[in-house]
Amino acid sequence: MGIDIPDLDDRTYEEILTEATNLIPAYAEEWTDLNPHDPGIAILEVLAWLTETYIYQLDRVTDDHREKYLALLGERRRPPTPASTRLQLQLPADTAWAHVPAGMRLSATETNDADASYWFETDHPVTLTAATLQCVLTVTDAGKTDNTRANRTEGMFYRAFGDVPAAGDAFYLGFDADPFAHARTMTLTVRYHDADLPDLATHGSSEPSFTPSVDPVWEYRHEDDDAWRRLTVEVDATNAFYRGGQLTLALPDDGSATASDIDDLERPTDSNSSVRTWLRCRLETAGYEIPPQFDAIEPNVVSVSHRLSVTGEELTAVDRLDDVPALDGQTYAFERSPVLSATVFVDGHRWHEVPDFDASGPDDDHFVLDRENGTITFGDGIRGRAPPADASVVADYVAGGGTAGNVPATAAWHVSDPTVSIDGPVDGADIDVEPLAAATGGTDGETADDALARVRRARRIPSRAVTADDYRSIAAQTPGLRIGRTNVLVEDDEITVVVVPFAPPDVGAPEPSEGFVRAVRQHVSERKLLSDRVCVTGPQYVGLEIEVTGRARARYADSGHDVAIRTAIEEFVHPLTGDGGNGWPFGHTLHRSDLVELLAELDVIDRIDEIAITAHGGETIDDGAVRIDDTALFAVEDVTTSLSIRPDSATGGE
Repeated sequence: MGIDIPDLDDRTYEEILTEATNLIPAYAEEWTDLNPHDPGIAILEVLAWLTETYIYQLDRVTDDHREKYLALLGERRRPPTPASTRLQLQLPADTAWAHVPAGMRLSATETNDADASYWFETDHPVTLTAATLQCVLTVTDAGKTDNTRANRTEGMFYRAFGDVPAAGDAFYLGFDADPFAHARTMTLTVRYHDADLPDLATHGSSEPSFTPSVDPVWEYRHEDDDAWRRLTVEVDATNAFYRGGQLTLALPDDGSATASDIDDLERPTDSNSSVRTWLRCRLETAGYEIPPQFDAIEPNVVSVSHRLSVTGEELTAVDRLDDVPALDGQTYAFERSPVLSATVFVDGHRWHEVPDFDASGPDDDHFVLDRENGTITFGDGIRGRAPPADASVVADYVAGGGTAGNVPATAAWHVSDPTVSIDGPVDGADIDVEPLAAATGGTDGETADDALARVRRARRIPSRAVTADDYRSIAAQTPGLRIGRTNVLVEDDEITVVVVPFAPPDVGAPEPSEGFVRAVRQHVSERKLLSDRVCVTGPQYVGLEIEVTGRARARYADSGHDVAIRTAIEEFVHPLTGDGGNGWPFGHTLHRSDLVELLAELDVIDRIDEIAITAHGGETIDDGAVRIDDTALFAVEDVTTSLSIRPDSATGGE
């Protein structure tokens, strides 16, 4: 039952004026002229108008009210967010290396508006090298694949460890020079191909806790070396290639080496004859749910965000009265806005940011930051200390964010930061900058109405696991994972949560790794009832061997029927897309009649005589049907066909 909202603004101006006029005889018997020309009536008209205005204001729910309501729910309006993009940095022709620190400042100018210039800063350090990536190879038990063209071409992607990564599979990067000849580290940027994948799950403000079970190892070998040397991974923003990001590789000082198998790596084309140095990433342990797929892996690429760091700026008081010795609720403005974060000093002492002064006392050095408008407000001496009127207010802050930073890919970029020192024989002005994409992701600050709508949507999502549906929903929203399906079983005193990771259709039966299951278990355990016993597991797959006997149409005599039949069966029982697109139901029995009906619809089939099903792990019941339990799904292991060919005479000269 909802709460009825009272309507305080229920009287009109005329009603208020009439009520006031009717009260005149009770207070002033000598006042007998109640016509509009009377000065007293004119005053009553003004007061009635003011009263109606105040009642109207009292009846309104303002943004301040909405923000207090959000605070009661533990929420705040989201501040502006900065746009970001990737830049390719090119060294001068006579320079071998350079190390660019995080926070280097760059400017972007739109080509159609020379006055529209925006400041960006690098998100991470990057070591630039003059060595050029010449070759990208994938080496698995199935053979070698040259992915050099796909790595260089927009719109193409490749699977770095092949379609089914296994221990020992590797990809190789061939350079025309030694990237470690002048620097101990180098930076690679991985552009992960996720266009055909669902977004990584999120759940409120929960941070991802997924630690992959895979173990990729980086190694290095120059043409003059006799063995591979193990590289140290100092930074891995890709989380073992589960997403895109930066990799910082370092050459150990001890030069530790592993056994070399470079002689087994033949260069597939003459174009790779310029390779002088190889980097290798090899899987010591495998277990990817989705094979790592890259749009590109590149050196000399840095990500930048629309922001500008400012140090020691003296803030300007807003509407300050110089003749007042002390001010309540003083407001100071930054030179730039929006403001992403700020550290404020009053007369050299640091004050602390709070969302509001509700819990502040008269001696608390607090301020409230308005990020969107770029101002700070101090307390009034009762809630929060009021600084002296002549106080010096200085701030170190980061400005940026908003839709203005979403500059197009055609913008002109250049390094513009005299304060940041670049290690190496190069000056920042000598580095050429080329954008790889438009800057995106910049948003303005959230309005109160948008924040309320977001909170209402979030309240519909379970945050505590009580029912089976709650467990199913919470498991599916484990942050940082791509989960295809979940199922929940309640038996006796134990709750079993079955998770099926998302996987591309050509990968086969999707299996969760140990790290995947561990992340779901931790996320669910933090939200379950204390009395619940919960087990998180992957699905149990029942392998199917199917033999189809019958007759094919004449036009498929040479080929095509085997592939068509296997594809139809695999799609029918697929864990994620089978049974009409929702995935084969957990615990659903597979009947022979289902397959007969399915295959009879194929154009390749003229007649089905017999279908034999052999199940590995399930229970075969009457009429050859296969029954599985509620934690199980099917995986097609083998499909064999024995099809005669329908003669042309039987088809009327087909």
